[in-house]
Amino acid sequence: MNKAYKKQVQLLLDVLPEVAKEACFAMHGGTAINLFVRDMPRLSVDIDLTYINIAERNQTLEAINAALVSIKERVENLRSSIKVQHKLKVCKLQINEYGVNIKIEVNMVGRGMLGDIIKAPLCEAAQEQFDAFCVVPLVPLAQLYGGKICAALDRQHPRDLFDVKLLLDSEGFTDKIKQGFIFGLVSSNRPIHEILNPNLLDQRTAFENQFEGISAIEFNYYDYEATRLQLIKIVKTSLDENDKAFLLSFTQLVPDWSIYDYQSFPSVQWKLLNLEKFKTESPDTYRQQLDALKSVLGSKCDRA
Repeated sequence: MNKAYKKQVQLLLDVLPEVAKEACFAMHGGTAINLFVRDMPRLSVDIDLTYINIAERNQTLEAINAALVSIKERVENLRSSIKVQHKLKVCKLQINEYGVNIKIEVNMVGRGMLGDIIKAPLCEAAQEQFDAFCVVPLVPLAQLYGGKICAALDRQHPRDLFDVKLLLDSEGFTDKIKQGFIFGLVSSNRPIHEILNPNLLDQRTAFENQFEGISAIEFNYYDYEATRLQLIKIVKTSLDENDKAFLLSFTQLVPDWSIYDYQSFPSVQWKLLNLEKFKTESPDTYRQQLDALKSVLGSKCDRA
């Protein structure tokens, strides 16, 4: 594995215990998966955090940034060579030590948990290779992998598809993970039909520049493309009539919360608000996108 990435992971593992002291956060994303759920199949160098509680937005952002200030102070006290920049408006810390950079980022909209947090120890491979240990809170697995699958279909980054391949090869696309995926769909900034039926991107450059060197497991560009197609097929065939009815009702602005009760989550309410605005300001384009979703779902369910 690439030495530069290893230096980033070492810095990340030095910092993580200080992050874990803030009980208001749980970790999601690639680092949660690869260093805590899996046994380090690839390196990961960012710390992605979800704020656990649901409260009024301004109050929440103040609490998030107060926690980030505390993390910043503790991290800077680790070694005088560590420099931390707090980007208040985007709830982010950028950390640098001798040219090695990592970042800590809190999702400002995606707040709240789908279930109980998981207290996970650092995987054995990372403990041995980096002589480190910590226990961190993770978002529930359904939320963790549901978000990862949404990201994989949205931005189609090789790292995300690598993580998804290992999921499909082991646990698979379970009902629980499907529930987390649907939560991700109704929380995402991207239209639902574009995630379910994405335009396939050429990611060769990203593969060469941002994936090679982070894994000892064989995963080439052919594997990437095959996994992407497999994921799209599995997701589509796994959606039952209730799932389709919920996604249509949501897009038609009459969400059936009896199917999936996600109404309390800020990210879901934010997407509904934007959909409502979109329908009012661009009714023709809204109708086109609704028709596109119906076509992708292939469902007879229509509440328009």
